[in-house]
Amino acid sequence: MKATYNKNAKTKFTSFHRKENKCYFDSYVALVPALDWEGKPTMKTPVEVRLYGTGNTNTACLWIHDSSNSGVNTSGSGQAGGYGYHRPSAAASEAIRNAGIKLSEDIAGRGNGSIETAVKAITEMLGYAPETIYVYHSHQ
Repeated sequence: MKATYNKNAKTKFTSFHRKENKCYFDSYVALVPALDWEGKPTMKTPVEVRLYGTGNTNTACLWIHDSSNSGVNTSGSGQAGGYGYHRPSAAASEAIRNAGIKLSEDIAGRGNGSIETAVKAITEMLGYAPETIYVYHSHQ
């Protein structure tokens, strides 16, 4: 999968999609090796997707903070409702689009693995070598 960023795209981040207190259940974070301000090895997180669930609706928020490497700083959010498909990946797909990022493959409704693949593709788009990217999936 490949990701491309349109810096001229109109981004959309709806703050009520972020439901930290009661509804947070999953996140995907890209970890890459870096040096801290003293030159010591550390890890940084240029890409993060958080997923929230409220009954029959899922929301997702995406943050990209990579000013030191690629200069890309953007965010987006999305939601998906209804039944019969994988809502978290559909919400994540919308959040990615709303951040100005286009994926070469659709991840909407395709499951947790597709979210992880998208996070890795976005991190590669930022200029990180694939072998240095670790995607951490945490559950609440």
